[in-house]
Amino acid sequence: MSPLDRVIGFWKPVLSGDELRDLAAYCAAGAPTAHGINVVTGSGEPHSYTVVEPGARFRIFAAVHPIAEAPPESEALAEVVDAAGAHHSFVLRDPGAGSILLPFDPNAAVDAFRREEYVPVGERSALPKPVLPAYYAVKSLIPRAVGQRLRRSMARKAMASESALDWPLDESADMLQRFMLRLIMIASGRRELQFMWFWPDGHPWAVTLTHDVETARGLANVPRVMELERARGLRSSFNMVPRDYEVPESLLCSLRDDGFEAGVHGYTHDGLLFSSRSVFDERAAVIREFRERWGASGFRSPATYRNREWIPLLGFEYDSSYSNTAPCEPQPGGCGSFFPFALGDTVELPITLPQDHTLFELLGQSGPDTWLTCLERIRDANGMACVLAHPDPAAGYMGMPENEASYIRVLETLAASDAWTSLPRELARWWRARALTSAEDIGALQGASYGTAALAADGRIEIAVTDR
Repeated sequence: MSPLDRVIGFWKPVLSGDELRDLAAYCAAGAPTAHGINVVTGSGEPHSYTVVEPGARFRIFAAVHPIAEAPPESEALAEVVDAAGAHHSFVLRDPGAGSILLPFDPNAAVDAFRREEYVPVGERSALPKPVLPAYYAVKSLIPRAVGQRLRRSMARKAMASESALDWPLDESADMLQRFMLRLIMIASGRRELQFMWFWPDGHPWAVTLTHDVETARGLANVPRVMELERARGLRSSFNMVPRDYEVPESLLCSLRDDGFEAGVHGYTHDGLLFSSRSVFDERAAVIREFRERWGASGFRSPATYRNREWIPLLGFEYDSSYSNTAPCEPQPGGCGSFFPFALGDTVELPITLPQDHTLFELLGQSGPDTWLTCLERIRDANGMACVLAHPDPAAGYMGMPENEASYIRVLETLAASDAWTSLPRELARWWRARALTSAEDIGALQGASYGTAALAADGRIEIAVTDR
């Protein structure tokens, strides 16, 4: 296994097989460094650190080998500081030997975001697991004002946690990938490097619209949302709950015939799907049944509860239960990325904009400004905007008139943009095809093109799509 497997799989750089094999290797602490990237892994438990490089800083969760001082013959490409901001290590380059010393495993650091390992065990659920069944049993009996105060208090506490990712967006995992590409270019002596571009037909970024329909009242509002999107040349996916209301065949036909998509949103909307393996197995059989009945390609778990080992067992093409950053969700966390990733055989499409409920209900915001700011940042990062809004006419949801206006602003912005706007199933299929296509065989993937990474004078990486 190469230390660069996750990085190469993400970027797909145009490098020969021999060069890739010789580019990086694991080595023991204190051993002489060889040409290329020498990865020395820390021997202790992983912790949160910040990597500080020219013009950027980003977070990692890893076991980092300490380096107190940079040797005179070495150049510090980046510094690694601990949670308190104190020096812990360096990323070093020895120009004479043509070597780079990296004090952590990049594969493990990428996986730590996808596995959300940085979230302490005691913070991995807003409510203790044994309490969940009782909470969902009495949830409907809790007065709205009491529930609102409770949820807002829990949200403030979650966002103040030292373990929480930045909000409303966090680019840590993607900045780690760019940093590793910078090391690859330095190690291979390149100022420019081609790679397989992220999105088809040279689009600079991607957008996919999704909705979770939580109640029968939300289901009744689906045609209204369809019309809002159709009028602007857009289409979306509606994730529906099999056991909470009846979905008419006429609505399913309307979705299919008009280019929309139907997805499955759990079993019931009680957040207990992953509470035990026996509950999961019982409910998974029903979820698979509705996957076939509705012709659904995608799944999202109620309240975005998730279990990365069990989700692929549902057999969907894609899942969308993870978020870029979600400190306020019942299961806090986030992957720190604007891009899809593999979850076993399933493609994960993380939610990369704050949910309507988080903005308008938990945080008491109004208007589309946060959404529009996030879209701009995702475009600048050439990432994927995966939007989640609820058609239900309930407090904090897009189905309320005061929030619908904000969603319309988002639709108008996207309709006028240069984004690849696709259904989530189309996006997942593209990402899977890209993952299976080598950079040398780019001609075999319709719509594929190259991007170019350039190493600027200040050490930063600049990327742009280029012609095939």
